[in-house]
Amino acid sequence: MPPVGVSLSDDVEYRGDRRQPYRARVRWTDPATNRRRSRSESFGTAEAAQGWVDAMRRAARGGVDPIAATMTLAEYGDAVMSLAVRGLEAKTLDPYLAGWRKRVVPALGHLPVRMITNGAVDRVVHAWIADECSRSTVKNSLAMLVRVTEQAVRDGIIDRFRRGCPGACPAEDRRVRLTVHDTAVSAPG
Repeated sequence: MPPVGVSLSDDVEYRGDRRQPYRARVRWTDPATNRRRSRSESFGTAEAAQGWVDAMRRAARGGVDPIAATMTLAEYGDAVMSLAVRGLEAKTLDPYLAGWRKRVVPALGHLPVRMITNGAVDRVVHAWIADECSRSTVKNSLAMLVRVTEQAVRDGIIDRFRRGCPGACPAEDRRVRLTVHDTAVSAPG
């Protein structure tokens, strides 16, 4: 990662012969290697391209590597997996990684980390439930997604990520509500 405040140069180029004619590009010099690095993306409108450049500038001001800020979830997960799984026992690690490989990456891995929304996660989880995945399978897959996105929060790539998916396990939601209600009723006054 570049140090906080790395200087970026940027440009938005119009290329009329393309389906998405506006190419936004940021460039910077990596102070560790003194090599010039760049990242670019294409957009349908000049405003969207400039918005991407502005987001890259904000990320660089906060010390976020522009390449990490534009990685897909699958790429980012591969890059930070050792951090995401630290502290897990071996017997927990296998089902978590299976959930990541078999469900999270195929469903959300193609999206940039910054584009992972609560709504996208809700739809994916409900699709897993519709495919009759067991409760533990859904929980293991979701737990791995949460661990990777929490690392993205720590890295400054995304601002926040809501844990869990209400409705994914209605029986558990009901059990939590009943426990809270029972405690409130039986608490000494």
